[in-house]
Amino acid sequence: MWGGTLAVMAGPSPSDPDDVLAPARGLSLDGLLALLAQLDGAEECAVVRGALAAGVPSVVVLDELQREVERRLVRTRQFYDENEW
Repeated sequence: MWGGTLAVMAGPSPSDPDDVLAPARGLSLDGLLALLAQLDGAEECAVVRGALAAGVPSVVVLDELQREVERRLVRTRQFYDENEW
């Protein structure tokens, strides 16, 4: 199983409190996995680790992981926005 860390370089996080994607910016692979797990994505975390262990290029895995975390952040935000009114 892959046990390394892949760093992601990003600019400074925006200070916009309405930016729902801000928590996912600039995180390492491990940081994105931790955030995905918090967003009820334990099964997806296992898939990511399996893909890395199977030899899928880390850049491809990281890109897909980033998109999944962002998708869940947006979905979570929409859920709370709809329930606040």
